[in-house]
Amino acid sequence: MRSISTNNDLNIFYGAAQRLVSFENLYSKPYSAEGWQLYYYYSPLFATLLAPFTFLPQFIVTHEVPFGLFILKILWNCLNLYFVYQLFQFVRDLVSAPKNKAGLTFWIVLALVSYRWIFLNLLYGQMTILIVWGVVRAFQFLQSKSPRYFTGLAFGVNLKILPIFMVGQLFLMKEWRAFVITVSLVIAMVLLPFVYLPFQYHLELLQSWMMNINPFSKNHIVELGEGGFIDFGALVTKYLTGLNIEGEDRVAWFSMGASGVFFTTQIFRLMVLSSCCYWVWKFRNLRNHNNTILLMSIFLASIPLAFPHQRDYSLLMMWPMVLFVVKDWLMNVGDLSNENSIPKSIKLGLFTGAFLMGLIVFFEALPFDIRAWISGYRIQGIGGLIFLLYAHLYLGWKVKKMQHEKTI
Repeated sequence: MRSISTNNDLNIFYGAAQRLVSFENLYSKPYSAEGWQLYYYYSPLFATLLAPFTFLPQFIVTHEVPFGLFILKILWNCLNLYFVYQLFQFVRDLVSAPKNKAGLTFWIVLALVSYRWIFLNLLYGQMTILIVWGVVRAFQFLQSKSPRYFTGLAFGVNLKILPIFMVGQLFLMKEWRAFVITVSLVIAMVLLPFVYLPFQYHLELLQSWMMNINPFSKNHIVELGEGGFIDFGALVTKYLTGLNIEGEDRVAWFSMGASGVFFTTQIFRLMVLSSCCYWVWKFRNLRNHNNTILLMSIFLASIPLAFPHQRDYSLLMMWPMVLFVVKDWLMNVGDLSNENSIPKSIKLGLFTGAFLMGLIVFFEALPFDIRAWISGYRIQGIGGLIFLLYAHLYLGWKVKKMQHEKTI
């Protein structure tokens, strides 16, 4: 109910749909949102899917929310809750938690650490739940010949580009059928609006969209226009440039120029890609359904740190990796010194990262000054970086354990 009356990203998407039905450019001018001037970065197809809501009556329902947007927010929340339901169905099938105290503890802990990310995505009208659902569904049914299982992943790429990293994983894993189906669906979704929009207008939209999402534009390298970003490029901008960031205190540890930020972030992205390629190679002789999902998890967990303009709700993409950690932490307890237990040093690193990301403490319940400090100093980004680092160490432990079991 709060997300329906709150000015969130769905207001921007609705505004883009209104411009679309008037044949205006969706990307040239920002949209007003509670004092901020924010741009629309999503695809023309997504705006066309929302266009029917702009034809509904425009009377105000609550807090300057017109009826069409009110209905859109209700439907989007219901759809997100359906995706959440399906994700937990996926957990049930993957984990097969026993119906005892250990299984009950697993479900309680997983629900608690999932809650805040789901809360944030519902509150802010985000697409991350859909993206995670689309990726999980594609890898859950990787061997299927039906395109419907890859539609969510393809739509996520068309929508927000981010899951293109997962399409790269399909290529690296030589899953040619799934790769071709997904790429074909993405191309079809990009071209589909040519069917019902004037050719020149849609071509103009595509050109503007490509310019706005260009990862090499200065806006996506030195992230100054808004506060609260948590990706690696935003951390570099915050702590190593000494520049003023809108809505945040200035930190002047170092004065790195735009070229320095660019090369630092590109090196990080290259390291992320190289590490993920390494795990594809390490799992080459350990391939089964669960290990494919585990491999997917490290790729997906890398996206919020590697791609620009990511906020705390994007950390939901670390949820599948969190799932495996919670499972191994709680359901293989036994003797804490045995080989089935995650090493204590890795546990400490994972816990620290999870704490700073807001999985252990519900940050929104804290006083405003503390929340502003957490956001302003991008603490959740630091937590995400720590968690990602120790997730790689956790994977190393998993591989050694599986190789040992295979030789017995």
